[in-house]
Amino acid sequence: MVDGIKQATSRGLFQVWWVRVLIVFGSTRLLSFSLFLLTARIQGDNYWTKAHPGYFDFLNIWDAEWYQKIYDYGLGQLPGYPTVLPIDAAGNVPQNAWAFMPGFPMLVRALNLLTGIEWKYLAPLTSTALSLVLALVIYKIFTLKFDAETSLWSILLFGLSPASPVLQVGYAETLGLLLLACGLYFLMKHQYFAAVPFLVALSITRPGMVAFAMMLGGMWLVRHFKARRGFAEFPTGERVKLAALAALSSALGFAWYLFAGWVTGKPDAYLLTELAWRAGFTGHAKLVPVEGWFISSNWYFGPVFGPILVIAAIVATVWIMFTPGVKALGNELRLWVGTYLLYLLLVFFPQSSTLRILLPVFPLFAALGVSTIRANRWLKLALVLVLVFCQITWLLTCWLYTAPDSTPP
Repeated sequence: MVDGIKQATSRGLFQVWWVRVLIVFGSTRLLSFSLFLLTARIQGDNYWTKAHPGYFDFLNIWDAEWYQKIYDYGLGQLPGYPTVLPIDAAGNVPQNAWAFMPGFPMLVRALNLLTGIEWKYLAPLTSTALSLVLALVIYKIFTLKFDAETSLWSILLFGLSPASPVLQVGYAETLGLLLLACGLYFLMKHQYFAAVPFLVALSITRPGMVAFAMMLGGMWLVRHFKARRGFAEFPTGERVKLAALAALSSALGFAWYLFAGWVTGKPDAYLLTELAWRAGFTGHAKLVPVEGWFISSNWYFGPVFGPILVIAAIVATVWIMFTPGVKALGNELRLWVGTYLLYLLLVFFPQSSTLRILLPVFPLFAALGVSTIRANRWLKLALVLVLVFCQITWLLTCWLYTAPDSTPP
């Protein structure tokens, strides 16, 4: 695919960088569109739709329902969030809208006021349009470290990734990734104040600002020690700006947590709501860092192989972080990947949604891209086919709903 576009550019067509990116990434969205249609043909009656739903109906199932509830409540109020935290008959907090931040549904509501288009169509169309902008920003990030050919190849790999179909459904993932990418871009350009609006918006769109703050703290330390050893400069002005951005990001990381507590009068409202999603596995236990990984692995693989797999995954992740491709990402992107994975290790409960939750480590596709860009075309084709197969598997396993279904996307 990339080779074909290169030939077109060599003939004088599509000389502008953003045209090439949109063609490559747009082709991946057309593929996901086609796969959604094929999957919908085998979808039976379910909680949200009748059998064989249309494209837009099929894209508004699973968590899209929660975002639509927030959207439907209206502007100028708490959009869909209960002011009194719900409690079930056993005295526990059940699943509720506080687990879903308002950034994406608020954006769709604003667009609805401008266009009059209803949620069912507008939410997926907004996500799809934002995914194209996301591809442009990610490409610009990659070109800060790699040449145009490698960056374009990496964009293709990201667009074909297993959970990439979620970039065109009524979820907040696309907007969250776009805001994250903008924050990373301006950080890498050392334009710290320019990153602030995107980080503020990200803090009410998707979780993860704590990981971003960790990354900024790590970045400050890296630059500090490099400066002490004479390897690079770290002027006082940049020290202050980077420290201020880290402090702001830390505060933003807890903003939604504090807001939910203030509205409901229960300080841990957000945490209790998030824990409700894992209650079927853990019961209504408190959050213990890292423990979720061992409970999950025990559930899926048993008490012997489960812990071994967790330890093996941690070791493999550490090894990956020191491979040539990942080291080529540079300090900022490598630190982001590392701190986000550490954040997931501490708080995440791995299950079928893991591939979607891993989308923020998109820089790893640049590491894969730089490691495979010189491979022959048959190996590249094999890699593309493997990714397409994984995407089909994700759709059939996670998005296709067959009651009782315990594999949410």
